[in-house]
Amino acid sequence: MKPIADRIAHKLERLLLPWLAQQIEALRAKLRQYEHQALKRRLKFCGSGVRFRRDIRIDCPQNVSLGERIYIGDRAVLDGRGGITIGNHTTLGFNVVILSANHDYQSNALPYEHNVYIYKPVTIGHNVWIGANALIVPGVSIGDGAIVAAGTVVTGNVEPMAIVGNQPMRTLKYRDRAHYERLACEQRAVPAS
Repeated sequence: MKPIADRIAHKLERLLLPWLAQQIEALRAKLRQYEHQALKRRLKFCGSGVRFRRDIRIDCPQNVSLGERIYIGDRAVLDGRGGITIGNHTTLGFNVVILSANHDYQSNALPYEHNVYIYKPVTIGHNVWIGANALIVPGVSIGDGAIVAAGTVVTGNVEPMAIVGNQPMRTLKYRDRAHYERLACEQRAVPAS
């Protein structure tokens, strides 16, 4: 039979750990709320009803304008160096990246000068839906009511009401069949870790 002190310690651990975890998560949520409020104050403009999810990043928030009732998903990144304007009732899915600056490949160093950038503003209209993992490059304009499919790399302007997505999957090339079959025959697979 376990000593009474061990049983009491085990019971306290079983009762306190879930409660403590809950308290820590509540504190994290409150800290995120304060962080988001502070970030909203630093924006060039922030309409009412803007919602940020977890772990978003906005660089140069003083160059970013957000309209009314915008939703920005988990881990979204907005690079505001060149300016970003997002219209009302727009949704950005998780992991969306919006860039408004890029290195100048025609600078005086190879592969590029680290502090030389080209700045191009990004404009996103009203009622736009940008799916998860989309990438918006500098200088792009997305019209009202447009939908950008998940995983799309937007390199040009998107017309109002357009639904855009990357080309369907395509085969780039094939593996060398003889080489593959030789390795398969020799059972040269990398062990699972």
